[in-house]
Amino acid sequence: MHTKTTLTIALAALASPALAQDTAYIIEGSAFFGAPGVNFGTVGEVDLEDPSNVTIRSTPADDFRFGGGDIHPDTGDFIAFENSTNALRILDRAADQQTLIESIGLMESGVAGLTFSNDGTIAYAVTNVGGFNRIVQANATTGSLINVHNILGNALSSLATVPPGHPTLPEGEIVGLALTGFGTLNLVRLDLETNTVISENGLTGIGFNPQFETGLDFAADGTLFALIQGFRQLGPDTFEEISSHLYTVDVVNHAVTDRGVVQADATWDAVCLALNDGPAPCFADCDSNGSLNVDDIDCFVMGFLSADLGTADCDANGTLNVDIDCFIAAFLGGCP
Repeated sequence: MHTKTTLTIALAALASPALAQDTAYIIEGSAFFGAPGVNFGTVGEVDLEDPSNVTIRSTPADDFRFGGGDIHPDTGDFIAFENSTNALRILDRAADQQTLIESIGLMESGVAGLTFSNDGTIAYAVTNVGGFNRIVQANATTGSLINVHNILGNALSSLATVPPGHPTLPEGEIVGLALTGFGTLNLVRLDLETNTVISENGLTGIGFNPQFETGLDFAADGTLFALIQGFRQLGPDTFEEISSHLYTVDVVNHAVTDRGVVQADATWDAVCLALNDGPAPCFADCDSNGSLNVDDIDCFVMGFLSADLGTADCDANGTLNVDIDCFIAAFLGGCP
C-alpha cells in the first residue's frame, strides 16, 4: 500500500500554487448570539481581501466558550483563551481537537480577548470584572501567572499588540476595543506599567450598534484589522442582528473601513481575529509528528480521498483539485 501510494503521488506534476498568506483565523464562540448553521467553537479561515470567502478549518470543541485568540509568533500555533475554564488551549487547525496549555485563573467568564507579546513569551488575556478590566499576564508556554493588571474603564472585548516598526504607535503597546453602554465602540491604548488608559477614542464609520464580541489584530505591516458584530434598530421594537464584518482601523483618525461581511449575513458571530502572520504550520507533516516520511503521504492521500479539507486542502482555497501538486512541493521542500 505504501509503495503504490508513494509511486502514485510521485508521478504527479510538481507545480504548486503558493499557500495563502493574506488570511486570518476566526472563532464562532458566542453562547448567546450563535448564528444558525454555525457550530459552537467552529474555527474558520477568512480571506482578508474577500471576507465572504471563509474555509471551515475545524470545530475543536462544542462545549467550550472561546473568547479571543492569537497566532503564536514563534511556533505558528493558533492559541485561544477558553473562558469557561480560564485556560489557554492550542487549537488544531487540521483536526477537531484542542490541547490544554494551562488554566491561568483569576478571570470571570464572559467577553474576553487574547494577545501575545511580540517575542512570543507572554500571553495577555482580558475579561471585564465588576466595572474594571482584568488583564492577566501569563507565560505563553506554560500558562503560569506572571502578573495581574486591573484597569478601570469600559469593557474590553479584544486585545492586540503593536508590532515592530509601526508608523505611529510604540512597539509592544497593548491596544483594545472597548464596548460602551451607548452603542459605540472605542479604540483604547493601555499602559500596563501604570495600569492606566493612555487614550480612548470612539470609532466612526461602523454603520450599526457594535454591542457584541469583537476581534482585533495587527498585520505585520502595521495595518490594524477588526472584526465587529452587533445590531441595527429598524423600529421601536424591531432589531436586525448584524453578523461579523471585517474592518481596517485608522489608529490616528479612529475611523474604520468596511472590507465586507464575513461569508454572509447571519452566518458568523465571531469572537476572535488572529492574522496568519506567524510561521505557517508545515503542511507536509500531515500526521504532525515533527518528521516527514511515508506516513505523511498516506495521511494526505486518505484525507484527499475522503474530501477532508482540514487535511488535504493544501492551497487553502476551500476545494480539492491541484492540492496533490501543492502537497508534493511542500513535502519536497521540507519543514523548517
